[in-house]
Amino acid sequence: MFFGQAEYGNYMWEMIKEEAGCRGMEFHNHQMYSDTIFRSLATACAKVTKQGSVEDYLRFFGRCFVRYCQHYRYDKMLKATGRHFCQLLKEMDNLHSQMRFGFPKMKSPSMVITEYDMEGALLQYRSCRPGLSHYLIGQLLQIAQDFYRLALSVEILTEEADDVSFCTTFRLEFNNRGYVKEMMERSTSFKQIYSTQLLSRQAVHAVSLRPGAGPLTAHPPRWGEILQLLGKDLLGSEFLQHFVVQRPQVNFSWEAVQMFENVTWEVESKKLPEPSTRTNSLDAMQNMPPPRRGSSQAPWSGQQSSLHNCRGLLLKGQMYIMKELNLTLFLCMPLLNNLVEMRETGLYLNDLSMHDQSREMVMKGWEHCSRLQITYTKAEENAARLEDAHRRHEEAKARGDDLLYSMLPRELADKLRQGDNPCDTCQNLEEVTVLFAELILTPESETLGAMDLMRTVNEVYEMMDCITEHYRVFKVETVGGVYMVVGGAPQYREDHCSQVGRLALHMIREVSNAGQHCLRVGMHVGPVAAGVVGMKLPRYCLFGDTVNTASRMQTNGKVGKVHVSEKCAEILQKFQFEVSFREKLYIKGKGEMNTYWLDGEGNCPTTPFPPTTTITTTITPTTTITTTDSS
Repeated sequence: MFFGQAEYGNYMWEMIKEEAGCRGMEFHNHQMYSDTIFRSLATACAKVTKQGSVEDYLRFFGRCFVRYCQHYRYDKMLKATGRHFCQLLKEMDNLHSQMRFGFPKMKSPSMVITEYDMEGALLQYRSCRPGLSHYLIGQLLQIAQDFYRLALSVEILTEEADDVSFCTTFRLEFNNRGYVKEMMERSTSFKQIYSTQLLSRQAVHAVSLRPGAGPLTAHPPRWGEILQLLGKDLLGSEFLQHFVVQRPQVNFSWEAVQMFENVTWEVESKKLPEPSTRTNSLDAMQNMPPPRRGSSQAPWSGQQSSLHNCRGLLLKGQMYIMKELNLTLFLCMPLLNNLVEMRETGLYLNDLSMHDQSREMVMKGWEHCSRLQITYTKAEENAARLEDAHRRHEEAKARGDDLLYSMLPRELADKLRQGDNPCDTCQNLEEVTVLFAELILTPESETLGAMDLMRTVNEVYEMMDCITEHYRVFKVETVGGVYMVVGGAPQYREDHCSQVGRLALHMIREVSNAGQHCLRVGMHVGPVAAGVVGMKLPRYCLFGDTVNTASRMQTNGKVGKVHVSEKCAEILQKFQFEVSFREKLYIKGKGEMNTYWLDGEGNCPTTPFPPTTTITTTITPTTTITTTDSS
């Protein structure tokens, strides 16, 4: 999300997070988040910026992911994947297959090129995560632009869903002449005659598949090791009777084989090799006495097999389509961890291919297996400790942020954390709404002790804090029994007076319903100077006559009522609030002023402003907590 913050700025990004329900959340690169948050942010971007649709911002997030890969140098791996853009798309499944060993929690999608021509290709995209089609489009556009300097246009042709995955077919329009030319040159240069016998002799582990009216049937070579290991009943039977396709995750059929020809296949047999094919060497090794110190020892004697954890033999390879013979040859190799597993399956080193890394994998297993296992275990323990430390650090940071943001506005707090001078936060605001709410306790509260009185006040203030969180206002401070709130600062809002008015009515209603205590509230609208004052225990303070006038409205009000100035009443009427003229009062430091009561909110007809008349009132003193005259 770093690129989104850099694109829109801190203030706009905070508004987007608030709209998406992520207020106060800090995003980190190495932490996993729900897809719901991802789509909520895209919806919030479209609503707040009003510059595009949700799909546009999903594409923007896809572009940001490619920029993230470039920032952390993952682009080197992507650039080395294919010479042409079409080759990159074809190899993406194989790349995900290799990456899943380093990222075991990754749920990689599947991307297959089903057709291609001079002007583009058809891409089929499968994923267990819904709603990411436009996110993928953004990735493809950025990769084509940055890595291949291609002008790419993408169109969604179909979107389908089943029980386990979501499938989308795209039409990609780009200059694909280089790839088509290269494939034509390869096909013309490869004109040699081949047959199943020739390829099968070169690849000892192979299974040929023939399409028919029913399911695909398996025909392993009679001299191949597959038939000897898994039994003669494999010959001519249905492929899925004896094997389970683990990757790619598709319904196995002739069409699927043709579609995923360039993808690595992993197939597991439903049973282990026949016992008759195993040797007695393992039994002999188990009956051998433990070796003496310093004596030579067979390299496989200290290893353990992992075959008991699987159902059968795991085979990995490619589905090689032979169009002239109308069959597919599964050229595969067994995946074995060490010599113990090789001997358990009845294989020997000379049975493994010389043209791949199968021999090296088995031989390196006994040389470095224990050392790698210890290193892997330590790495897992370190990763678990690091994740726990990162989680505790995030929890502590969140608690510190909550405390800081409760003292200062978020925008100003972030500036101070970046090292800005507090004087730089000062600003002149042309119009804000200031509210003072004084807590009036019952006469019985005078008999309470200091601790009981503090608990009573704290309970009421906690309730008022919870109410304040539901409105776009900022709580400035509490002084004794007076609660101060401002709307429209530090960021201006057109509905600041409406927000504070609704808050005032809500607080009086909730405090009155909670007990016998009540509030006396005053409001005024006008200009102020605002900013962070002090280095130790910094506070966000407001200065100006508006603050004094709002305080006079509160001190000259009545219990359970919201007392507002004339200017404030005019603005509230524009927002369909119910106000009624109180009287003209003499306000200390201001002279005579028309004042009003805020009676409620709704669409009821409002009371017209009366002509100016001189009215004097007497305010009856009420039992209160210690109050301070802000003037």
